[in-house]
This record gives sequence, structure tokens and C-alpha cells, in this order.
Amino acid sequence: MNRPTRRHARRTVVSSLIAASFLSGGLAALSPAATAAAPTVVPAIGTCTVTPAADGLSITITGSGWKPNEALSLNDGESTFPLSVDADGNFMLKRFQKNTDFTVLPDSGGFKNCMVAKADKSQTQKDKEAIRKARQDGFNAGVKAGKAAAQENCDAAKPKPPKKHPGLTAQDEAVEKAFNDGFLAGATSAFNKFCRTGGNR
Repeated sequence: MNRPTRRHARRTVVSSLIAASFLSGGLAALSPAATAAAPTVVPAIGTCTVTPAADGLSITITGSGWKPNEALSLNDGESTFPLSVDADGNFMLKRFQKNTDFTVLPDSGGFKNCMVAKADKSQTQKDKEAIRKARQDGFNAGVKAGKAAAQENCDAAKPKPPKKHPGLTAQDEAVEKAFNDGFLAGATSAFNKFCRTGGNR
């Protein structure tokens, strides 16, 4: 017998809750003592889309149409964690996993199952190009810094890349790392070359 998926199990629970709410409301309506309408599950109005990377190693989860800075949580069938919604009602995060089964849970109530889009091959290519460019830019900056440091003193330490920035997305971290790697390579090359050919000592 096939085991139900996490999405199926979660939807079954939600459907059961909705059915129970309507049933309870119907019985209350038949009672002379009924004074309030039955509670209902309010559908979430925003969107949620899961886009797998072309290499199948990560996914990007995006949403729009939510209230500015709205309090949302994301459930993956096993755990729930908060989402950061910006002032325009959008959110985006990247996770290195293959699972695409997610549900958005607004603190105000309701739910929104995330739809799954086709793998974005064009975005993967853009990411690769951004990393390649960052490495080249870093190398050029390192060459200038290494030459300047060697002109001052060949016994001094070689220049180091800028400090890392906290709170970056996975892609931004990859771009920053590429720049720093390029910087170190360029600075070392220029520093050593200048000092070997008669730099100041």
C-alpha cells in the first residue's frame, strides 16, 4: 500500500478541520440557542511559488501579494519557520534541498499551498555569469591593491579582501566568495611579481 505524501497528509488534516467546522456550524444553526455563525477557514490571498534550480540541488521560494510586513510562517511538512515579508508584500528565500512541498501559514489564519514551477535554467546561467564576473572583478582589484602594497614595502603583508557581509543570500555569498578568491589571487600575483623585479625593500 502506498504511503500518503506529506502534502496529502497535511491537506487531509486541513480538509478535515474545514469539514468539522461546517458540520459544527450546521448543527448549531439547527439549535434554537444558536447565536453566532460557524467559524470558517479564511483563504490566504498572497502567492507562493517554489522554483527548483536547473541543477536540482536547490530551490527558490518566492511570494507576492501579501500585506506589507505581514507575519507569515512556512511549513515543509516536518517543521515551521518564520518568513520575512518586505514592505511591498513580497518574500524570497533559497534552500539547498530538493523538496518542493511547502505551505504558507499567515498568523492571521488560513493557509496557501505553494505551487511548483519549472526549473529556471536561465536564472542558473545568470548566477554562473555573476560569479564569473565577480571573480574577474576581484582579481583586477587585487592586482591594483597588491601592486600598491608592494610599492610601499615588499616586507609588508599582502593585502586582504574586504570583510564578509553577514545575512547574505546563498547566491550573494557565492558572488562575494568569488570576488574574494579573485582578489587574493590578483593581489598575490601582483605583489610577488613587483617585489621579484626590484620593488622597494
